[in-house]
Amino acid sequence: MKQYRKKILIILGVLSFLVVVSGAYPLYRYLTHDRYKVWSIEVEPAAYEFLADRQGLVISWKETKNSNRKRDKNEPVEYSSTIHGKRYLSTDSKRLIHRYDDNSFDVKKLSWGEYWKIQVYDTSQDDLPRKEYDLLKAVADYDASYFPVSIVYTHFFTYKDQEYRTVVLQKTGGDDRKEVLFNMATGKLEDIPKEAGEALENRNVDIFRQSTSLKEYYSEVLRNISSSIRLPQSVIEQSSDWRLREEYPAAYDLMTKKKGELYFLTNDTDVKLLSDIYSLLIPKDRNLFDNLTVYGEVTKDGKDHVVHSYEEFINVLKPKEELLNVS
Repeated sequence: MKQYRKKILIILGVLSFLVVVSGAYPLYRYLTHDRYKVWSIEVEPAAYEFLADRQGLVISWKETKNSNRKRDKNEPVEYSSTIHGKRYLSTDSKRLIHRYDDNSFDVKKLSWGEYWKIQVYDTSQDDLPRKEYDLLKAVADYDASYFPVSIVYTHFFTYKDQEYRTVVLQKTGGDDRKEVLFNMATGKLEDIPKEAGEALENRNVDIFRQSTSLKEYYSEVLRNISSSIRLPQSVIEQSSDWRLREEYPAAYDLMTKKKGELYFLTNDTDVKLLSDIYSLLIPKDRNLFDNLTVYGEVTKDGKDHVVHSYEEFINVLKPKEELLNVS
């Protein structure tokens, strides 16, 4: 009888153990991942290189230890949510239990594990020092009756030498929305200055790749996301004789082997900066302005022009302010 009872206890113990184990993983998933309706990975530079007198910056990104996804944390990742200016470059990461259209989101009543962080890197220093800001706290400090909307277009904006990323807020319990500015130098939210009007992207870095015959050189359209460049595989295959490979081999390797992204470090439409960088993305025995056709959409008289030098190029180009309206 005692042996029988002992067997029963063992069986019950094993069953209890299996129940606990089988329930532990779903609970773990719920607490660490599945409970979040909106989430994004957190990244950091795996490697980076400046080029063209610090006018450009190539970064290969990797996930941080805080990311949820099960992958080799040293594996390069494509990251397209960077917002940057001349000095500051920012990324963000979030875990939110509210969907983007859930107006019950209240920054005063956050759930356990919920966050939205913005990481800011200072590109004026060689080691890219990083500061991390709590966006939800910044919203609460600005006006706790609002919450940040997670799925909206976010872009760069500069005003009076300050560099910002836009943030859209919505009234908790309502539908009213407003756009504000996240100051990348202070981590604070600010109203858009009345004299600035709308917080529109006030630079055009696509002139060469969209509005000149240089676009015909590349076998595929260069991927441009948030004013940066990522090379498609077919373009990588035609890049072996590029000036970039000869003058900046480390940056070249990042772009061709490590999913590196090239960022134009400028706050405005800096044509000289763009020409210096695009001169690296062509064969080393070629001049960027050799028989370059400039399309009418960006010229003063609306006609196509063939130019042979930088001076001829800027002579036919529209004023900087008018280039902002070119799509």
